[in-house]
Amino acid sequence: MDAMKRKQPVPKKLIALLTVVFLACVGFVLASHLKEDETAAPVIGSAIYSPPPNIAEIAAHVEVVKDVRYHTSDNAFLDFYYPKDATGPLPVILWIHGGGFIGGSKDSRQDYGMTLANAGYLVANINYALAPTQLYPGPVIQANEALSFLNGTASQYGGDMERIFIGGDSAGAQIASQLAALQSNPTLAETMDLAPAVTAKQLRGALLFCGLYDMATVRESGFPNIDFFLNAYTGAESFETFGSIHEMSTIQHVTPAYPDVFISAGDADPLEPQSVALAGSLRLKGIDVTEVFFRGTDKNLKHEYQYALDTNDGQETLQKTLEFLLEKSQTQK
Repeated sequence: MDAMKRKQPVPKKLIALLTVVFLACVGFVLASHLKEDETAAPVIGSAIYSPPPNIAEIAAHVEVVKDVRYHTSDNAFLDFYYPKDATGPLPVILWIHGGGFIGGSKDSRQDYGMTLANAGYLVANINYALAPTQLYPGPVIQANEALSFLNGTASQYGGDMERIFIGGDSAGAQIASQLAALQSNPTLAETMDLAPAVTAKQLRGALLFCGLYDMATVRESGFPNIDFFLNAYTGAESFETFGSIHEMSTIQHVTPAYPDVFISAGDADPLEPQSVALAGSLRLKGIDVTEVFFRGTDKNLKHEYQYALDTNDGQETLQKTLEFLLEKSQTQK
């Protein structure tokens, strides 16, 4: 299926309205990460997309290759990050940014991607076409195309496609989780009429940050404008009535072949119950799950706290992420 088959003309007024709403939501998320008490210590959730204190040192050791086209479809570009002193084949991480399906960019994930790469990985950080210009399942198809592209090119950048991880945040985590299901669940692949780009054996793990995984319950989360985002993504007046909405509920498509998972969400993130529920479903299928949740801690960690790498909790989750990556890179499921 071509990624552009469900592309439809969209009125300019609707695009303008979506832009306004997206910017408003970004403002909400940013505001939610501001320190309530400037004198409080330690800093918790003080910023979003804040790099680690040693980002200059990290950048000096990481090679960056920008805007590599992975497919002919709209906005199908990726950036590669890998350590300059790499001596052997590197596990590969495909990263998918969030942004409510209507916004966001790989550029905002560059510091995080370089931080992962510096630990010994080839990171492919992708862009994809956005709603409402590109409707579902366009981004999933594009992410699958990116995997296919990596099968043929990752080795040129030192990557080992027998050890691949799929990761993402927020809307990107939804896409990543569904992409992992597509590779490991033949029934879903048949339903979506898509050929998996890699085998389940190649997948060593999935990294899922603050995503949405059950479309039947996500409205209950109260996440700001969740219906607006999903309506834009599906092209439906009400996303629950969209004919293929069940495909997007990863919680329904987990099989024992699904890769091992690292999953995390903040205690003040409205989408946190989605992650907790998916973690439980994964365990019922025998999947090894490493979870980082903060229920009952009153830390007040907001949506995408994982990118606040100048904070204690952001750094601790990063270290646990790297531990997961190292363990799964060295063992096969």
